[in-house]
Amino acid sequence: MRTIEADLHAVAVLTYNGCDIHALSLMYSSIDKMAWLSSASIDHGRKEFMAWVDDYFLPGFASPLAAVDIYAARCGFLHAGTAESKLYRDSKAKQIINPTGPRRPQAEVEAEVHLTLPKLGLAPSNVVVVQCIDFTEQWIEAMRRFTDAIEADTNLQALTKQRAELQLSIFPAG
Repeated sequence: MRTIEADLHAVAVLTYNGCDIHALSLMYSSIDKMAWLSSASIDHGRKEFMAWVDDYFLPGFASPLAAVDIYAARCGFLHAGTAESKLYRDSKAKQIINPTGPRRPQAEVEAEVHLTLPKLGLAPSNVVVVQCIDFTEQWIEAMRRFTDAIEADTNLQALTKQRAELQLSIFPAG
């Protein structure tokens, strides 16, 4: 599917060029698009986003993340450029912190992040540290799972094809 291929390519280009924060923004936006593509409701929202995350992103991911944490991070990140969201402030989700750069031992990264949390007024129990590289690799795997699901399910294939035709990305420039 063209929109999946385009998102995968764009994230690869951004990551290759060290634009991890922009790649993360695109991944959150992409999850939104994939949830819309696979939703029976044209007016999709939190429920559909979290269902897509549960179905395609979280399986096999060695992280304490929940779909609501990813949705909350998406809200804070896309709306305000911050890791904090209303769901976090209302104690309904944990805050995700995404250190960038090459992969390092998780315990080392968490120890480093936890040292900075008191300055931010945060407690380790309220945050999940997911290295950007790990989030990216899991998102790529989720996109593969979603592509496989589309190929295996004729109903999902028909729905995503119909929805994809409504996306602006299919209209060529010029």
